[in-house]
Amino acid sequence: MYYLQALAAFVLWGIFPLYWRLLKNVKDPVEIIGHRIVWSLLTLVLCISLLSQWGEIRQTLSNKKRLALAALAAVLISINWLVFIWAVLNQAVVDSSLGYFMNPLFSVVLGVLFFHEKLNRPQWIAVGIAALGLVVSSFSSQRIWVSITLASSFALYGVVKKQTKLSAVAGLGMETAILAPVALGYLLNAWLHQSQGYTLGTMGLLALGGPITTIPLLLFASASKRVPLVAMGMFQYIGPTIQFGIGAFLDGEPIDRRRLIGFGCVWLALAIFSATAWAISQRPKPTKTRESSGEGIEYPRQDSNL
Repeated sequence: MYYLQALAAFVLWGIFPLYWRLLKNVKDPVEIIGHRIVWSLLTLVLCISLLSQWGEIRQTLSNKKRLALAALAAVLISINWLVFIWAVLNQAVVDSSLGYFMNPLFSVVLGVLFFHEKLNRPQWIAVGIAALGLVVSSFSSQRIWVSITLASSFALYGVVKKQTKLSAVAGLGMETAILAPVALGYLLNAWLHQSQGYTLGTMGLLALGGPITTIPLLLFASASKRVPLVAMGMFQYIGPTIQFGIGAFLDGEPIDRRRLIGFGCVWLALAIFSATAWAISQRPKPTKTRESSGEGIEYPRQDSNL
């Protein structure tokens, strides 16, 4: 059941381009993001109430450091959403898929920089191969900035989210609440200066952006509690693989030899990194006990990123 939830979450994230390109008649991607923020907030308020997570929100509001981190996370996720929507509307889905393929490796590098994590030799080789793939891809794509921005913004978002210590649903609810005043102001200005109104169908699609954003997040949050981290790490490649297929085969975006070589380097790096992570996970782990209460084994908490 939990594996199916994880699979459903990553498949939904993978087919996101099919949904957002239905809004091509909305020329301004910032306006789409504004609607996504507002309708996501309304959906998340309901979810937070159902999950009884208002205590997390109150703790964040009473802690200036955590509130500042939530605000920073809000900025980073808004950048990620904006670039992704722009990529969908401008036939750069292949570049966006490369960014999400690169994201785990960017996260590894940030782990070394911010948390002083150690990498073994195969992992450093994987990072080097991925960097080579990014350089090769840059020669054949004028939109490589899309890949770099998506990978770096989402990796940094993960670093910040780790510090806020908020659950996935409560965290995104807090972030959308922070962004909502700006989004509402932008949407009001756009409405006042709109020369042509949207159809009821378009408005419905914009409103559905809230549940569409929230549903895979809820599935992921539920699955991450039970599915091993190594398995979740493998599942996360489903989304960008689907996006690559959409961009390359449905949208007909050009894929030349150098671009394929670049993707090949990234895929090889991910294979090396995943195999190394799996091998490490198979090693016997020392158990930690609660000495003060003698309550037995304390299992590590599984963190999740949006």
